[in-house]
Amino acid sequence: METLTFDYYLLWKEKDRTPPPVNVIIEAATMDQTQAVIWDRRTESWNFRPDVAVAILWVNREDHEVQLVDRATAEAAAPNFTTVPLPTEAELTEICREGSR
Repeated sequence: METLTFDYYLLWKEKDRTPPPVNVIIEAATMDQTQAVIWDRRTESWNFRPDVAVAILWVNREDHEVQLVDRATAEAAAPNFTTVPLPTEAELTEICREGSR
């Protein structure tokens, strides 16, 4: 199984990007349907949520402040809003594959 590659988008509550970011959207770089993983505060886990990613990144972009960052920056920001580290790219690939079934 080939590991997907991902883009990382920090999500900010305020338009001026007042720290800290409130979440990260991790979107698989694919030519197919959107595959994305976000931190779900309710379940305290990383979940497959392409619907949320599409709404924030592409449909209602003007309603949200997002910033494309590298993985290291996303990893450094994650402790601000998660209780567990960012999944590895292999783990993200598995979450996306399981979620898209």
